[in-house]
Amino acid sequence: MTSPIRPCPLLERDSGSTLLHDAPAPWELRRCGETGFVYLANPPAQDRFRDEFAWEVTHEMESRRRRTAEPVLYAMSGAFKTFRHRFLKRDKMVGIVQSLVMKAAREDADATIRLVDVGCAQGGLPLRVAARLPEGVAERLEPVGIEISNYLAKLAHTALRSRGGGCLHGTGIDGLAQLDRGSAHVIVLSCILEHEIEPLPLLRRCRERLSADGHVVVKVPNYACVGRRIRGRRWCGYRWPDHVNYFTPDTLAAMADAAGLRVVRMNLFDRSPLSDSLYAVLGRSPSAVLSIRRPEDVAPPLRRVA
Repeated sequence: MTSPIRPCPLLERDSGSTLLHDAPAPWELRRCGETGFVYLANPPAQDRFRDEFAWEVTHEMESRRRRTAEPVLYAMSGAFKTFRHRFLKRDKMVGIVQSLVMKAAREDADATIRLVDVGCAQGGLPLRVAARLPEGVAERLEPVGIEISNYLAKLAHTALRSRGGGCLHGTGIDGLAQLDRGSAHVIVLSCILEHEIEPLPLLRRCRERLSADGHVVVKVPNYACVGRRIRGRRWCGYRWPDHVNYFTPDTLAAMADAAGLRVVRMNLFDRSPLSDSLYAVLGRSPSAVLSIRRPEDVAPPLRRVA
């Protein structure tokens, strides 16, 4: 079962769109005629992402498909990732988040630093950040995960509880609703906006929860990259049907602006056309006046995973 045909997620209304031909049936990939935003028009119903299309399920399916279709390329890609992380110690997302946590710690020498990882999977990213922090800052870190997958939410809660935090089980929008307004110093959306059927409401909810000087860190597949143009339907950024939004630097900045956020960082390396990934750091736009379309009182209660 799919959701009803959805309008452009950037405009949140019907607009002229063009049907693209990269998606296999029955999925419809469309480009908005007004904004250029590319999105899946008939994604699966949201509840199916809890189990059937949970990240750990689709990741394994996609890995198996690529291992069979392109075994040499798959092996080379895996070896390079292992080398980069194990020997070069390169983890760009962790490095960005670490620097923002340190900035928050310097600005308030006594406060608990709340780090919220939306779509946290097993909870590994906050733990990797904590491991890189000076002891005094690590002790002040409160890692909070939000995860829709039933299985991964339990693993994340166990992992984050060891650092004085925990995991909320639910969607990003509803999970953030359980946090106090202005209470998050850093919110991480790493490989999550491309999965979110309502990306603009999610970014609005992030803005509500950010502290005055807080930041949202985003990583998404880079639809504007050279690799997509060369590889076409075989591009690694395509995932059917769980990737439902496809961002370019321009459309990511436009969606941030529509949510009352501003781009603080999206340098040449963050948006490189040679990279399959696109990064951005967002901050609150103080002059924005927003109309919140999902009031807090309709959010279902969540529980920390037992």
